[in-house]
Amino acid sequence: MNAEKLGVLKELRDFYEGYDRDFPEWYKKRRNLARKIYEEHETQGLPAGKYGRDFDLTYFRPTIAPPHNSLRSLKDLDDVGKQRIQAVGQRPDEGDRTGSHLQYDSSTVYIGYTDLAKQTFLPKYPEGLIVMDTDDAIRRHPWVEKFAYRIVPINLDKYTAWCSANSIGGVFVWVKEDVVVDWPVQACFYLGANRLAQLPHNLIVAEPGSKVHLISGCVMHPGCEIALHGCITEIYIGKGAEVTWTMIHNFKPKFQVRPKIGVIVEESATYRENYILTGAADSVQLYPTAILRGKGARASIRALMFGRARSDVDVGAAIIFTGENTRGEIISRTVVTDEANVRLRGTLKSFKSNTKGHMECRALLLSDKAEAHAYPTLRSTVSGAELTHEAAVGKIAEEQLLYLMSRGLSKEEATSMIARGFLDTDIPGLPRVLQGEISRLVSMTAKEVM
Repeated sequence: MNAEKLGVLKELRDFYEGYDRDFPEWYKKRRNLARKIYEEHETQGLPAGKYGRDFDLTYFRPTIAPPHNSLRSLKDLDDVGKQRIQAVGQRPDEGDRTGSHLQYDSSTVYIGYTDLAKQTFLPKYPEGLIVMDTDDAIRRHPWVEKFAYRIVPINLDKYTAWCSANSIGGVFVWVKEDVVVDWPVQACFYLGANRLAQLPHNLIVAEPGSKVHLISGCVMHPGCEIALHGCITEIYIGKGAEVTWTMIHNFKPKFQVRPKIGVIVEESATYRENYILTGAADSVQLYPTAILRGKGARASIRALMFGRARSDVDVGAAIIFTGENTRGEIISRTVVTDEANVRLRGTLKSFKSNTKGHMECRALLLSDKAEAHAYPTLRSTVSGAELTHEAAVGKIAEEQLLYLMSRGLSKEEATSMIARGFLDTDIPGLPRVLQGEISRLVSMTAKEVM
């Protein structure tokens, strides 16, 4: 390591020595181990991750942003902030939501239950849903030790070790047994400081029989030109529970985006994930992994993406079938424009009989300079597993364009319509209101890229 990097690491160690002081001993030990793993990887000159474009992690600083004052309500955001968070599925008025969380840079500035929740949900389940800052949850609840950095290994790659060592904030959601949360919980991660490394640690625990839907929106202030948005999200879904995690990203061309997601799904439980990418980040790397541990567990992981400008997008998912009679699907659809390069990955691994998995990777090229590649992987160690995949990369058929243009549309309007139809925003399990919001975001982006 050169002298500059050594100086950055010393600066971070000095800061976190004070920041970590109030954490329990088990957590401090885990963080220190992550730092050692990161420094070993850095000494060996390893890339930031196995997949995705490499970059210098130390260029971005998790401690660079000043603290921000707390808000009494999301309505207290300025007009620019309201517009930006709306662009990633957040509701500043908190309509049709149960609770809200907002992290601005490295400061959690708002957490609260909505008026709707106070009127309908909390009277029925007074302590049924806990939403708080993850760092506060780790300090307050000793049992969190069973989950924190247990589902996503800190030694997965250099980036994961770095994020585990330097995370600040994040959203903690705990749904008690048999509690059904009818309206989504929204969590927004908003960046304002240039060269910031925003590194939240999200932890979701759904006890047996519970149900919850979370909408995570990640976006920057217009004045923020370059930053890293990363996070580690760990999700535990108890017997018979259901969790839906919808993540919407909208970033600029100089942003690095690196979310890491790990999920454990117990007996008869269900996990649904939806990833929507509308912005033109410099690079995006995402590879959520769901372990179907219990008998009859289910998982559905979907990605709807626009590859824009010169973005390097490396997105995939893995479903591991370790329980009998488990089912899973991975579906990725991408519209690729300009000079973007998109790689679609997917892995289905079965270790039990009577399991079914399907993977679909499709990309639509709208530019001669755009690229798309599909890398499906199927593996089974037993007989009786049914794993299938299909992949397709291509351009719009000329006859489709000619037909729509003959109906009075311009070439740009026809192309935009085909792109919207290709992405197919009808996502099973989403509330109707959110379905409409996602369709609106996709339609707006389709028009913009034309």
